[in-house]
Amino acid sequence: MLGERRIVVTVAPDGTVNAETRGVVGEECLDYIAVLEELLDARVVESAYTADFDRAPTYAAQRQELRDVDRA
Repeated sequence: MLGERRIVVTVAPDGTVNAETRGVVGEECLDYIAVLEELLDARVVESAYTADFDRAPTYAAQRQELRDVDRA
């Protein structure tokens, strides 16, 4: 699941909606607020950062190998 970004939306019996981003690191999570407000036709009343906010993004290391090829 490395690198998988998800939004988990929970609706309580009283109609309260809670949404949490997972796998979204840094300030990028803030981009999801407007999207969620529009999708849910709602306004954010309270927000807080998760532990992912302080994590640094990780990138899969790409490795390239150069090899000599014998020509036939």
